[in-house]
Amino acid sequence: MRLRPSAVSPRRFGADSIRELVFGIEDGVVQNMTLIAGMVGASLSNQIIVIAAAINAIAGVLSMSMGTYLSSKAERDVALAKSDESAEVGHRINGDSPLRDALVMAGAYTVGAVVPLLPFAFGIESRAMSMVAAVTLTALTLFGLGVGKAIVSEQRRIRSGTAMLALASVAGTAGYLIGIATRAVFGLEV
Repeated sequence: MRLRPSAVSPRRFGADSIRELVFGIEDGVVQNMTLIAGMVGASLSNQIIVIAAAINAIAGVLSMSMGTYLSSKAERDVALAKSDESAEVGHRINGDSPLRDALVMAGAYTVGAVVPLLPFAFGIESRAMSMVAAVTLTALTLFGLGVGKAIVSEQRRIRSGTAMLALASVAGTAGYLIGIATRAVFGLEV
C-alpha cells in the first residue's frame, strides 16, 4: 500500500508515529541503560560493556522492528477485515503502513539504545564517570521524550517528562542492584 503524502508530512509524522517513537526510544534507552548499569554493578570492564551493549542494541533493533511490523500488519489486517463496519476504521487503514511503523521503531530504538552507550564507547577512562555521564544522558533523553510526547498529545509537559523519568529509573536501579548481586554470587573480581 502506498502512503499518502499527508501521511508522511512532518506535522502528521510525529502524531501518527508517536506510539513507535515513544516505545522505541524509551525501550532502547531503558533496556540498554539497565544492561549497562548491571554490568557496572558487576564491575565489568568498559570494553565488555561496550561490546555487550552494542550487541544488545542490534538485537533490540531487529526484534523491535520485526515485532512492530508483524503487530502493525496484524492490526491492519484485522481492521481491513472489519472495514465495512466503520468509515473511521477505513480511514485509519489508509494512513497506516506496517513498514513505516517498523522503520520508525528501528530508528527510535537505535537512538534510545545509543544514548547510554556513548560515554562508555568514547573513552571516558573512569567507569564511574562513564556511568554518571550515561545516567545523565539517559535522564535528559527520557525527560525530553516525555515532554515531546506531551507536546504532541497536548498534555502537561513537566508531569509527562517526570513520569517517564521516574518509571525508567526503577529499571536502571534494578539493573545496577542485580549486577551487584551477580558480582557477589559469582565472586567476580573488582
